[in-house]
Amino acid sequence: MEPTYIALLLLIVGLGLLVAEFFIPSSGMIFVFALLCLAGSIWFAWDDWGWYYVAVVVVLLPLIVGGMLYALPRTAVGRRILLEAPSLDEVTPFTADETHLTKLVGREGKTLTLLNPGGLVLLDGERMHCESEGMMIDPDSDVRIVGVNGNRLLVRLSSLDSTAGQPPAGEAPSGEQPLDFELPQG
Repeated sequence: MEPTYIALLLLIVGLGLLVAEFFIPSSGMIFVFALLCLAGSIWFAWDDWGWYYVAVVVVLLPLIVGGMLYALPRTAVGRRILLEAPSLDEVTPFTADETHLTKLVGREGKTLTLLNPGGLVLLDGERMHCESEGMMIDPDSDVRIVGVNGNRLLVRLSSLDSTAGQPPAGEAPSGEQPLDFELPQG
């Protein structure tokens, strides 16, 4: 086989490997083989075409890759392969979710799973992600929502929630010193 044909064959294989690199996760190994094929293509074509071939490869390579990235999402096959981003209507903003969760503070629900400290709670027929205040809570326990932590509800056992007349968590009753592990508020 003549070196010219080998050069063209290696060029086609190299470009095909570059296309495959976009679809096959290989940690760059396919890209390395594509570069080796392109370098081999230049090596075999050097005697016949010299710098003309190198210039064509340097111009052709970015044009093919850029054209592929531009055209692929606009084809029927490309739309089936590539995922489309969700529209703004489909995405719930964090503030709306946070407002919804904040409205649930003070309500009571029942745990669906073991809270260790995270799990699920059933609140008015809706399953919600929650976490306890650091203690394990058994399934089917009555809990009260006491706050919001990011996108999770913060819950406490209803039997422990007799906080009427007591200072907020982390503060000691008046006249008493806080424990070593409590941080004073304020």
